[in-house]
Amino acid sequence: MAIDTSGKWWVGSEAADIADYLEAYQSEGHEVHATRLCRCHCGSTAFELEADRDEGCAQRICAACRSRHLVCDSAEYWEGAQPEGWTCTECQCKTCNLAVGFSLYEPEEGQQPDVRWVSVGQRCTNCGTLGSFVDWKVGYGPSYQLLDQA
Repeated sequence: MAIDTSGKWWVGSEAADIADYLEAYQSEGHEVHATRLCRCHCGSTAFELEADRDEGCAQRICAACRSRHLVCDSAEYWEGAQPEGWTCTECQCKTCNLAVGFSLYEPEEGQQPDVRWVSVGQRCTNCGTLGSFVDWKVGYGPSYQLLDQA
């Protein structure tokens, strides 16, 4: 894993670099405590991404099998969403690797922590440019199950 920070955009050499990017990015000042790399049931790690920043929801579309997956709790907000498609700011590619970063609340003793903030990070599969296209607050609990819904 090597991130090149010398240019205008951070560039990752592999999908795993998204986790390091999200930890450094800290959307809205929320520290990332856990990340999950997105992988389709077919095994692919290349996706198109659609998201609505106002509604706080995202959907990934597998580049290999075209199956769709709503990220974390996005199904609750997708019906009212007006999603925009992600495009790389550097090369205009529409395919990326994805990972979801989670900021967690301090758990009560004997409990799993609840999720405070979700950040969806991407790495362009063409040029490696890293970014975070969408993030949102999670205002309910229990919500630890979201880590398994990336």
